[in-house]
Amino acid sequence: MAHAAHTEHRRKPSRMRAEPHEGRPLYASDDIAASAFTAGSVRVDVSVAVAPEDVDLWYTAVEARTAPASAQSGSKKGQGVVKEAMRAAFAAVFSDRFSGEIDKVVDAYRVMLRESLAKGDDTELQAALNRARLQERILAGTSMVDQAQACELLGLSATNPSATMKRKEDKREILRFTVDGRAAYPLFQFDVEGRRIYPAMARLIALKPRSWSDFRLLHWLTRPHLDFGGAPAERLGAEADAVIAAFEREIVPAEHG
Repeated sequence: MAHAAHTEHRRKPSRMRAEPHEGRPLYASDDIAASAFTAGSVRVDVSVAVAPEDVDLWYTAVEARTAPASAQSGSKKGQGVVKEAMRAAFAAVFSDRFSGEIDKVVDAYRVMLRESLAKGDDTELQAALNRARLQERILAGTSMVDQAQACELLGLSATNPSATMKRKEDKREILRFTVDGRAAYPLFQFDVEGRRIYPAMARLIALKPRSWSDFRLLHWLTRPHLDFGGAPAERLGAEADAVIAAFEREIVPAEHG
């Protein structure tokens, strides 16, 4: 596959900046500009312009995926392989790129909430601060593993742990959070002996109402529950059906008003 002309012919992305009248700037890069209007209202503008380094990564990924089909590139089957490889490579490159950017936006939002400029009589901001503090306490009290450790626990290759775990996240098999700007997974989700994620996690995530955040589910799983004499997270292996049944009872009011 021939490479496109280099930098002088490639469109360079324009740097996005949040204007003052659009709210308080939180974060800006070549890809994303985020502004906060209030503590509970954040605007994120995304640019999909392609940077030269992205093009290089894209070509490399396409070539790696289409190498076996190079001999039949002129056939319909070969063309189909090339098109599918192009789609997959594009998704992989831009998914990794924007995943990191979104984490930075979230971190910037947390910093804004902590700033001393916050008004004590701003009830919306105080509520947001309370939520952020609660989330931090929950995360601090939960044993976490990073992407490489998660792959090791699952018996998977750690060559590209980010992509490996992203596939698990996309399938909604596991809860993922950001701690100090890095992906983190609660340890209780892993069946260490079976080298898998407890199947109950996928069911719980699927049952989670739209009004429930991942943090709220994490809180429910890690706080004591009368049915188990402890936290539901501790019973994901031995009493998976009971944990799911307890969660279904918990969410009934949220679903039916």
